[in-house]
Amino acid sequence: MKVKLLFEDKFKIVATMEGEECPTEQFLETGEQGTAAARLGLVEILEFLAANGLEKASHAWVHEANKREQIFEFIKGPLRLFFFKGSNGQIAVCTGGVRKTGPKANKSAVARAADLRNSYLASISDDTLEIIEDEED
Repeated sequence: MKVKLLFEDKFKIVATMEGEECPTEQFLETGEQGTAAARLGLVEILEFLAANGLEKASHAWVHEANKREQIFEFIKGPLRLFFFKGSNGQIAVCTGGVRKTGPKANKSAVARAADLRNSYLASISDDTLEIIEDEED
């Protein structure tokens, strides 16, 4: 499995890859004009967490989307960015985001995140996790 390093300070925030694309990065960088401030807010949350850890996260920023599957969501305005807790200093592994439309967590996004969590754990176990970093020019 491949993950992309999004933010690194004391801790690492990574996101799952689909081929050569990073759905989390696309979610954070593109979208409706009306959600631009919320997307920026999610980026600021991720930067804060990379520096300070999940323990320092405000309860307003994080919600457990599915206890059994251990899937969480970052919250900013109408946007939800799904993640699970990683290992080896990777405190959050983001899997993609959605615009919240109802009172419950998006079931398909949670199921997708759970599948990705299982793949991530398997790749950690068999030492095949590949971390992609942006190349600086």
